[in-house]
Amino acid sequence: MSFEKYNKPLSKCLEVNCLCDKAQYNEAEKWEEQEIAEHLEKCPKCREYSLRNTKLTELCKKAKLETLKEEEIIEFKKLLKENLKS
Repeated sequence: MSFEKYNKPLSKCLEVNCLCDKAQYNEAEKWEEQEIAEHLEKCPKCREYSLRNTKLTELCKKAKLETLKEEEIIEFKKLLKENLKS
């Protein structure tokens, strides 16, 4: 008995979720955005994922999150190693 026919919808959803993540960072191609839109019309689970993804993106933008500079990361790792030795 082959489970391929049962896994196809799941694999398509996983693919679309990855594309949604790409689109979130403006890295998706136009054809990928079209594929997302077509799939979201049919799949309530992926629509929910996409909505949550959009909300998360909006919250991150509002929070004005900043990352450490490369020098700060190196210094942080150095301090962490020193403190772990103690």
